[in-house]
Amino acid sequence: MIPKHSEERIQQCCLLSELYELIGFHCKSAVFKREAPMQRAAPGIPEPGWKACYRLLLQTLPGYILSLDLQDFSKGVGTKTLLQYN
Repeated sequence: MIPKHSEERIQQCCLLSELYELIGFHCKSAVFKREAPMQRAAPGIPEPGWKACYRLLLQTLPGYILSLDLQDFSKGVGTKTLLQYN
């Protein structure tokens, strides 16, 4: 069970993420989308709900212009592009 204050923070993050997405701030939206699963898996939560965390984190990828699609790697999108800058 997630504590009430964590559940409220998750809802706030999801709402802020949706608002930023509506105005076209995709990266800022992804920041708040990422915060929600971090709250769900915070230390002290007995059953974090890893599947929900995973689904929420997958939703952040487009905001960071990342993709898990192998076809996107040849287009210069995803972690291949990030690794080239290191």
